Amino acid sequence: MKFKNNNKNIVNKITKSSLKFNRGRNIFVVLAVVLTTFMTCSIFTIGVSLVNNYNTMNIRIRGTTSDAMLSNPKKEQIEAIKNLGLTTSIGEEILVGNVINEKLEKDNHKIFLKYYDKENWEKQITPTISNLEGNYPTSEDEVMVSTKALEFLGKDDAKIGEKIKLEYIDAKGNKNKKEFILSGKYKTYSVTEKIGYLALSKDYIKNSDLSVGHNGSITISFKSGKKYNAQEILKSKIKLDDMQEFDYYNDANEDGKEVKKNLIIVMGTIGLFIAFSGYLLIYNIMYISVSKDIHFYGLIKTIGASPKQIKKIVNGQAFKLAIIGIPIGLTLGATVSFGVVPMILGSFHSDAYANAMPGDISFNPIIFISATIFSILTVSISCRKPAKIASSISPTEALKYSMGNKVKKNNNNGYRKSTKGGKIYKMAYHNVFRDKKRATLVFLSLFMGIMTYLSIYTFTSSLSVDNYIDTYISSDFRVQNIQAIDEKMNDDFIKEVENIKGVESVNKFKFSNLQSDTNEIPRLLSKFIYDKDDIQEITDFQGKMKIETPLYHRSFIIGVDDLAIEKFSEMSNVKMDLNDFKSGKIALIDTLCYSKEEKNNLDNKITLKGKYSKSLTFQTVKFENDSNLLPDIGLPVIYISSTQIEKLDKKAVNSMLYINVDKKYEEEIYSRLNEMIDSEYLFVESRAQLVKEFSNNVTIMNIISTSMSAILILIGVLNFINVMVTSINTRRKELAIMESIGMTKKQIKNMLVFEGGYYAGITTFLVSTFGMAIIFEIAKATKKIASYAKFVFPTLPFICLLAFIFVICLITPLVVYKYSSVKSVTERLREIEK
Repeated sequence: MKFKNNNKNIVNKITKSSLKFNRGRNIFVVLAVVLTTFMTCSIFTIGVSLVNNYNTMNIRIRGTTSDAMLSNPKKEQIEAIKNLGLTTSIGEEILVGNVINEKLEKDNHKIFLKYYDKENWEKQITPTISNLEGNYPTSEDEVMVSTKALEFLGKDDAKIGEKIKLEYIDAKGNKNKKEFILSGKYKTYSVTEKIGYLALSKDYIKNSDLSVGHNGSITISFKSGKKYNAQEILKSKIKLDDMQEFDYYNDANEDGKEVKKNLIIVMGTIGLFIAFSGYLLIYNIMYISVSKDIHFYGLIKTIGASPKQIKKIVNGQAFKLAIIGIPIGLTLGATVSFGVVPMILGSFHSDAYANAMPGDISFNPIIFISATIFSILTVSISCRKPAKIASSISPTEALKYSMGNKVKKNNNNGYRKSTKGGKIYKMAYHNVFRDKKRATLVFLSLFMGIMTYLSIYTFTSSLSVDNYIDTYISSDFRVQNIQAIDEKMNDDFIKEVENIKGVESVNKFKFSNLQSDTNEIPRLLSKFIYDKDDIQEITDFQGKMKIETPLYHRSFIIGVDDLAIEKFSEMSNVKMDLNDFKSGKIALIDTLCYSKEEKNNLDNKITLKGKYSKSLTFQTVKFENDSNLLPDIGLPVIYISSTQIEKLDKKAVNSMLYINVDKKYEEEIYSRLNEMIDSEYLFVESRAQLVKEFSNNVTIMNIISTSMSAILILIGVLNFINVMVTSINTRRKELAIMESIGMTKKQIKNMLVFEGGYYAGITTFLVSTFGMAIIFEIAKATKKIASYAKFVFPTLPFICLLAFIFVICLITPLVVYKYSSVKSVTERLREIEK
């Protein structure tokens, strides 16, 4: 009968003593815990920071947290909306007027005067702005001004309380001059950088006889659970006038759902990869440590130690080391995040989006708690099997135990039969696989580190700048007519562009929306997968078109000038007669969004119905516009000659310009184009800027991914070094006996070198076979992610990494043996016996 005894203090004392006499092992375990915690903490911090900042960016760009707007609402309509129980807030907003002066007109800048009630300002506007100073105006002569408006007015350094004179046109069309007192200022964010705002007080609205019912609108924020049903409910329950209509905004949280989902998948995968790598190292260290000390555990078992107490000793050592490693890892993770997170966020978007993307680093306690739990679980799982081995072995088995030696019963009493003597390379091979589990873990650890680096290198090198330029950037500049407004890109504007010094060619594209005689509607859903409302809207549209207009539905038509189609014909693989296209006999149909069935159903001829009753019939040439040689507006398009689109629609709008220039004038032309355009309606894109941004993003990706890969390679190398150090130390008696019976030191060294060579050679074999299969799969996946990607085999990294592994594997055993065999054979045998 067993009696319980309280040996807690003894167990703690044995645990501390074991730690004291295993300092080499302790260093490896602490380092493994530090690396695991550091990488986990960094990954969690980057992921959470990116999600939070991405949501903030979306809200800032949108300019309001509200979900819908209704212009000129009546009091009974407002009350009816409130009574539906759909809303969290209903704000009021009035456009009071806009500032006028010559400088604003010359620079294409606009400054709007607005009024926001308390509900709107505090709950719907404030979350979208930053750098808020001062207070919202309360008296008629006070004004709160956005920093962009202050910049346009030449008052960047204006202080709170300073007077600002303004000339503006009010909501009734009257010109006014008034001196305001600056009560506050704030920073706004927008896709267009040419708009500023001035916020006015409630007193000003009252004294100007303005009201939300006649001059403004209400802004509505829905409850999170009511957003998708709100539109139908409002449509059925709220009676609107003929001129009224609810305007709905995209849900910023919904827009970010796909990003969140992808980030969770990526971060979760990386986290598991890190945990597994940490597990391999910690498990191997603890397994070797237990195997080395198995005689000790057998001895304490003979004097009454229970399996539970032995498990406590093994686990206690690991957790005491984890207590040291985890805080160091958390500190390193937090420190590195200060540099890495802003770098990643800075590369996430450019222009207005980069400006709106905050660089805030999320140091939520949950991140540190999660990273700590993650590391503790890794340590706990890593120690489970070694602790079980130590606690389950009997004292008799412990005395006979030799690490990795498993006696096989055979006709030779457990001894290997050899007809050729003790071949060194055979002895080395059997030493490597003496403990198959340990060897497998080393191979797996080295393989994972090398393959992570090669995989990332394959991915990033496939996304080369040259490939990106060749595929997507066919001109030096592109100017797009965003809202398809004719006067913003008229013939005078184009002529002015052509006359800029250094411009060599301008390719022009016109846009129209014409009816075609096909009832085959392309699969538009693939382009609108993020917004549920869009999906329903498109599905309804398709159904309606088939019922109401069985013969005709509207198609997006782009007219291509002669220069552009000549370049397209020269650089693309599309087979067509160039002269037939120019003369109006051929139409190109972009089938990128069509299914295979839809492509087959398309006729060889198509008739486009003009807006003035005239129709033209074209022979069709199908192609996939996966390059940027012709404009891609994100929807299926039909391309015809510009001369033909003018016959069908005399008011076809100039939609895009492709501009090629002399390189020495590139910067001057870019500045001139930015001066010419109204950024609210036109958008200019520079090849040089795109290439620069792309290169920066790839560089940042390389730095971060290479650092992560290097840590995983380091874990693999540490695993190997630990195995070799422990293996040679535990085999000191064996090596000393072999030397005493005639084996020279040179032969022993050769044997150890062979052992290291087997580790390196088998790792090389795994990388060259299974690894290559992984790399080719990554190459395929990369092509799907980015159509411009071209597979680049990582020849140089492949050779360098394998050379590095061979150097480490061949040198480490020699260095370890050198320090363990300094004394004579006799002295070493006596020390071991003791």
